[in-house]
Amino acid sequence: MNQRILLATPPFTQLNTPYPATAYLKGFLNSKGATAYQADLGIEVMLELFSKQGLTQLFERLEGFTGEVSENIQRIFHLQEYYLQTIDAVMSFLQHEHDTLAYQICERNFLPEAGRFAQLTDLEWAFGTLGIRYKARHLATLYLEDLADLIKETIDPHFGFSRYAEKLGVAIVSFDGMYEALKSPNSLVFEIQ
Repeated sequence: MNQRILLATPPFTQLNTPYPATAYLKGFLNSKGATAYQADLGIEVMLELFSKQGLTQLFERLEGFTGEVSENIQRIFHLQEYYLQTIDAVMSFLQHEHDTLAYQICERNFLPEAGRFAQLTDLEWAFGTLGIRYKARHLATLYLEDLADLIKETIDPHFGFSRYAEKLGVAIVSFDGMYEALKSPNSLVFEIQ
């Protein structure tokens, strides 16, 4: 009997840290005759959220948003059509599927720019010899961080690329905060799972 096994990396682990355990386990199980598959749900959730379809859902959900937001979030609302037009290309670029987009990104007239771009210093000095792709990847990351700020400020205060809801478990004295967070309605981020 040939066993089929799925090894899954859970969502909301640190995206910037590779987790090789499932790859090693998959290789080991395959060498023993089992049919093993591997899935990284963290990447899958982010790819779905940061797509034209995912951002469309996000902006539609925010149409009726009545809470107070910062000037930065107001700017992102104002630029939402530009985010919808560029998100798929940016994600493709970040996955090395569309490397020539680096030139457009570095021209600084392709990506919508919100608060994270205000932190930029002299890019030529910072990326001079590293090349245009690294500079473009940095700008694309700022673009995604602006969108993460939107999510965090409007629909999911626990959202983050590397430490989702980390504050709920740090130096915990009582489980009340975690319990309240678990009882709260799911955000769009959780509905994607």
